[in-house]
Amino acid sequence: MMADILVAEDMAEILYVYEQALLSAGHRVVTATNGAEANDHLDRARFDLVVTDLLMPKVDGMQVAHHAHMLDKPPKLLAITGGGERISPYAALKMGEAFFDASLIKPVSQDVLLTTVNMLLDKAQ
Repeated sequence: MMADILVAEDMAEILYVYEQALLSAGHRVVTATNGAEANDHLDRARFDLVVTDLLMPKVDGMQVAHHAHMLDKPPKLLAITGGGERISPYAALKMGEAFFDASLIKPVSQDVLLTTVNMLLDKAQ
């Protein structure tokens, strides 16, 4: 099933890998390099799924999830994090688990990413 997916990730090389994996699986992909950009995209278009890093400058993944939950038709939400200087990836995911439909810890292989995306999109049916 082809889906409209928004990917928010502040590390360019990781964003590129996720984008290419999702495109190769036949999805339409829009990218954002930070949470503010992601929220702008959410205001302008409808997405089936949002894949977001949790820890980003300016606006983080939790704020993107909150923004998405306010929409008329909220997308499925996948959090991906490697943690940060002051927080472990496990603690970051624990904080956000109520907001997200699924979560993964970096590094994420393309297989795991696509399997998780397919599971979420199947649930959205």
